[in-house]
Parts: sequence; structure tokens; C-alpha cells
Amino acid sequence: MPALLRGLFVVLMLTAPVLAGQTLPKTTAERSNYASTSSNDEVGAFLDSLELAGAPIAVSELGRTALGKPIFFVIASDPPVTSPGEAAAAGKLVVYLQANIHAGEVEGKEAVLAVLRELAGPSRDLLRQLVILVAPDYNPDGNDALGPQAVNRSEQNGPELVGRRADGLNLDLNRDYFKAEAPETRASLARVYEAWDPALMVDLHTTDGTLHGYHLTYSPPLDPNGPAGPTDFVRNQMLPALRKTLQDKYRAPTFDYGNVETPLVPKSWDTYAPLGWYGTNYVGLRGRMAILCEAYSHDDFRTRVRVTHDFLIEILTYASLHADEIRRLEREADRQTALEGAGLLPRPGLAVAYKLAGRGVEPVVLEVMKPNPDTGRGRPPLLPTGEFRTYRLPINDRFVDSLTRPLPAGYFFPAAEGDVAALLRLHGIQVRRLGAGWTDTVEVLTGTQLKWATREFQGHHLLEVTGTWAPLIRTLPAGAYFVPTAQPLGRLVFALLEPEGYGLVRWGGFDRLLGGEFGALSGLVYGSSAVGEFPVWRAGRAPRAPTRLLP
Repeated sequence: MPALLRGLFVVLMLTAPVLAGQTLPKTTAERSNYASTSSNDEVGAFLDSLELAGAPIAVSELGRTALGKPIFFVIASDPPVTSPGEAAAAGKLVVYLQANIHAGEVEGKEAVLAVLRELAGPSRDLLRQLVILVAPDYNPDGNDALGPQAVNRSEQNGPELVGRRADGLNLDLNRDYFKAEAPETRASLARVYEAWDPALMVDLHTTDGTLHGYHLTYSPPLDPNGPAGPTDFVRNQMLPALRKTLQDKYRAPTFDYGNVETPLVPKSWDTYAPLGWYGTNYVGLRGRMAILCEAYSHDDFRTRVRVTHDFLIEILTYASLHADEIRRLEREADRQTALEGAGLLPRPGLAVAYKLAGRGVEPVVLEVMKPNPDTGRGRPPLLPTGEFRTYRLPINDRFVDSLTRPLPAGYFFPAAEGDVAALLRLHGIQVRRLGAGWTDTVEVLTGTQLKWATREFQGHHLLEVTGTWAPLIRTLPAGAYFVPTAQPLGRLVFALLEPEGYGLVRWGGFDRLLGGEFGALSGLVYGSSAVGEFPVWRAGRAPRAPTRLLP
């Protein structure tokens, strides 16, 4: 749609109420009796129709994809709010709903469109407390790469044609939150997380793992390095309440996300990896609340859309009723994190390695599996029986640390790494540059062993770093970067810069510096090598030399 006409729609939205009895648009899924899902153009047309009808939304673009498609971005509020400053002045809680990051998993896209329509009518009161941001088709390139469900989502029960998992650069966007190589990720970091700083994020997916008896499974952030307060609230209060509401109000069974490793003889129900590369884990590291929503791919498409819609409405209702508590918890997380980094509270030990943990034994409903007598020609080794059984299993729904490093006052790295500094700024992290040389005792990773993965993952050979930390006197030249942890995103700083962890070092962010003054490699090859000192140093205190804050 031309920008001028879209601007007219926004004006209409700000001035015209929804007419009584007016017919609001239907989604592609609804119009096709759930035989089809929306293209990105159809998403845009639906949103334009809502605006023309006077729905309390403003539609713009989050950015453009690698293939030039618009990533539609919706702000829903009543009275209208068009900027983060206006939301703060109105005292409204900001919630971000994101759908279709894996573009074959399509019911989230259709559900959020239906939710936006409902916010123009029976659920409009939610917009008195909330500003709701929506990216209904976060991965337009993948969405429009339509192919048979048997190819793009072989375990999914309709619709027949769906998009593919990856974006236009063939990247899995739900592994991109740290390295931010995709235009979709970079746009969301700038326009959603840095600009709006939503208190709650909901990421909509479809699981095609273990066959179970739930319409939907869910998870809070899983990286234990995030501030505890927001995640504990989601895990211990919000999600149990939502599970009860979905059962009591909608007769929809839900449970914590998980899988079993041995379906013939289930031994435990285990969640997914805690890494901050995943969206909801990333949000937890920022000290905010997040919910992973996984509809059940073996339910029919209509059921998946319905239960995702109902889950979203109840999430928004719960958030509106607990807005003051949610705001208090996020403020406390920011304050505590900044004080820890400054050394005004004890600095915690944070994980560089994790182990699975649980909450005890509970009943889990699973479909009974049987061996497949014919496993030739790519056939699966196990077959479903159609029988469901309740098993009492350990529920491993969280992670704890198995190896920790103390949170430092910050990290130094060389002036040559301007790209890393720019990436940190994109994440919203404060970065300083030394205006003069500074000599101090810092922690240096010595005797460093480097091991690159032999197989490529997301375009990278992931790097594992080990060594021994030693306090050594070093001089930092003018121009070197210092990233303090005494800031609200201090836990994210640790996750991104701690060399032994899973952050930017793991993704090759410092590979080109692993030579020269920091030690010589015998050729940068995939395998194992050694380097004298790693080019990221841990600070025991902030430098007293003059520094400049990067814009």
C-alpha cells in the first residue's frame, strides 16, 4: 500500500470509531474454512481493512526482509499510542506478540490477526491497560515460500501449503538473537526491544516433537543467567494460572513444553535448550517476561488457531490484571542488575555451562508408540497407536548452572572490534571507549584452547573456548572498548561477551583477532588450536581513565 494512503488509514484510525454492527474482515484461514493460510500481502490487506473500519490500531513496517518484503508492525491501544514515550506517559504496560518466526508454523499468524480484530470489539477494554505490539508475520520471506506441507512441515496436520522455516538468507531466525545477522532480527532489536522495551513478549510456534495429549505447550525463559524475578513470576504464577484457565474455561489441556527421548518407554519430560539464541530466552536475559507458545502440530489447523487465540486473550487479560506487579518486577530487575555490576550488591556467579533440572514427578499424557515392522525407505522406526496413556514422569522444565564465572565489572576488548561494539549498541547495551590509556589488573584467559566445530551451523563453525583465568596487569590503549555490567542489561552483557559461554565468541565474533599481539594461530582451520591470551579481558572495576559513551 502507498505510504500516503497508509498514512490516511492511520488518521482514520485515530478519528473514527468502529461502527456498530459493521462487518470486520476475516482472515484467509477463516475465509478458506482453514484450508489455507495468509500470504504476507494478505496479512497487510487484513490489517488495512481493520484500520479502515476504525480499529484501535496503527500499522507500519518493522523493516524489510532480505527479499524486500515488508514486516508489518501493529500498535494497538485505546486511546491511541504511537510512541514509547506516549505509552510511558499513559502508564500502560507494553506487550509484544510475535508470530511466524518459523514460517511453516502458521496458526500463530492467523491467531494474532483474529486477536487484533477482537481488540476492536469484545476485548477492547484490554487496551485501556495495555499497549499491544504485534508482528503477525515476522518471517515474510519464509512465509511466502509456499510448499506442500509434506515437504515444509511433514508432521503438521494442515493446511496443505505452508511456508518454510528459514528466512530469505536461509537463516533460522530463532537462532539469530545474539549474532543478529538477519534483517528481521536487526529490525526487531532496534524497533521493538530498544525502542519499546516490552514488559512481556509472546513467541508463537508449533511443536512437531513427541506425540502428546495437549493442545498447546508453553515455556518461560530458560537461561538461568537472566534476572530471576520476571522469569519466576512467569513460571510460578502466570503460566500455572493460564493452564487452569485454559482447562476450566475452554476445556483445552495444556502443559509445559517438552519431549521424551525414549517414546517406547518414557523416562522423563525434558524442555529445550536454555541458550539465549532463542527469542524467549533472550528476552529473559534482558530482565523481561516472555512466554514460548507451542501449538500441537497433530491437531487440525482450526483447533491450533483457536487454542492459540484463546491462550493469547488469556495472557493479555492476565497481564492487564497484574500490570502493576509486572512493572514492579521489571524495575527491580533493572535496579538489581545495575547494582550487581557496580559492586553495590554481591556479584553473582553466572553460568557458562548448564545442566537440566526439574520440579518433581507429575502425570504427563502421551500417545503410546509401537515399533514399525517396516523401517525401510526412510520410514519412521516408531508408529503411533492412537492410544493415550498417562505416565508419571520427572518434569525437567528448567536449567541450573554446572559451571559458573563471577559477573565482572565489565569487559575490555580491542579498538579493532568496532563491529562488535556496534552490535552491542544494537542490543541496546551501553558501550564506552577509552579516551586515554589505562593500566590495571584485569582477568585474562591464558593458555587458551580453541575448538571450532567441524560441521557448519547457521553459516558458522561454532567456537568453544577454554583456558585458565589469571589476574594480570595490562595496559589498555586509548580507543579500546569497555562494556560495563553496571547497567540494566548487565546480565545480557555477560551472556554476549563471556568468552567461555555461548555468546558472540561462540559465533566467531572475535575470530579475526585470534592472532597478532594476542598469540599466533597455525592457520585458522576448523578443529583445535591454541592461543596465548584471549582478546576479551574481564574488569574488576570500571576504568578511571576518561571514557566516551558510544551513541
